[in-house]
Amino acid sequence: MTKPAPSLIRKLVDRAGYQSLVTVDQLVFSAIAFVVQAAALPISGDAEYGIFSLIVMVQTGQWYVSRAIASEPMLVARTASSNDPKALRPPAATALTLGLVIGVCALIVALFLDGTARDLLLIQAVASPFLGVLDHARYVGYGKQRPLLSLALDGGWLIVFAGAAGTFALVDHLDVSRMYLVWAITGILATLAAIVLTGAPFSLGSVVGWIKEQRKLIPGFLIDAVYLAAGIYATFGMAIWATGLDGYGLLRKAMTPITAMTVLFVGIGNALLAHLAGRSAKDVVRAPAIVSLLAAGVSGIGMLIVLVLPTELMSTFLKTDWTKLEPVVLILLVYALLLASGQTAMVAAKASGRAWVGPRVRTIQLLCELALIALLGTQFGVIGAACGMALAWAIGAAIAWIGLTRHARADTEKAAAATAE
Repeated sequence: MTKPAPSLIRKLVDRAGYQSLVTVDQLVFSAIAFVVQAAALPISGDAEYGIFSLIVMVQTGQWYVSRAIASEPMLVARTASSNDPKALRPPAATALTLGLVIGVCALIVALFLDGTARDLLLIQAVASPFLGVLDHARYVGYGKQRPLLSLALDGGWLIVFAGAAGTFALVDHLDVSRMYLVWAITGILATLAAIVLTGAPFSLGSVVGWIKEQRKLIPGFLIDAVYLAAGIYATFGMAIWATGLDGYGLLRKAMTPITAMTVLFVGIGNALLAHLAGRSAKDVVRAPAIVSLLAAGVSGIGMLIVLVLPTELMSTFLKTDWTKLEPVVLILLVYALLLASGQTAMVAAKASGRAWVGPRVRTIQLLCELALIALLGTQFGVIGAACGMALAWAIGAAIAWIGLTRHARADTEKAAAATAE
């Protein structure tokens, strides 16, 4: 019996390479994070941008936690590769449930606020359940070896959002709240497509069963994700204390391209989970090393671009003094490189069964970061806070790589001993 001919899409995936397409998808997803924050730059002052960035991080934190309890265990356990569509429902329902919880919390907080913060939180309350499902659907595409599906979802969202936001900007009807509403609505439309393509996530009764089934994987992933999400708020809370809300808004403006890079490299690292599961110790070290080199290249190109940007144009666009912001951006590019390297080393440790490397590294890194931001931020302002963030991740990345290589060496020695016997 002859085998059926592979489809055109399967040929394209095989030719382009699965991991390459995953990387492209993560790049597109990071572009969405960049566009939504860049769109707010010319329409908000420093303090208003600080408020906006705090609320945007609600969705980012939700994604980190959702991936830890739904998407990452699904990849490592290879649930998505199962031919049984029912197997996909529990993790999808888990992502939806978390989104509902975050949405309710955003709604409650919004009731006690007013102005822009209230409007943004109300939008977030509606968007959270949908965007939780959309992000999980991307990982379903990875697990099914169909990264083009994930790329189509993210690409569609990016194109529609950028087009709609650009249209509103041209007719001069764009402010921060409207821009965020456009982002949420276009994301909800992409989610509806994701639900059709990847299956219904509405079996909420299966959430407890999923958590029990993955009880060996979830705790290590979840603690790492909580550190990542809570650490973001702790870091920027300390930055607000050390530099003031205006100073924090300035820091966040400098971090706009850095946030997109962070989303990209964290996403690539998470996508490595399925790729590295069950691989040799050599592969487990080599893959994050390649990602770190990629991050170094991107950071280097970013620095060159920053150095040649026209001062007057950037000051007008950002509504702040570019000469003060430029050195902060350069320092934060180093921060992004160190974070990416440390993060991918921790993900590689997860893939080899050492999920607890991440929490240990993050505990030390977070404590160092808070102390350094408090010390340097109060003394030198925004540039001091940026230096504190970079120094803390230099320490964290070093510890992560020491832990990863130590475990890899131990695995290699065990394998060699087993072969000798």
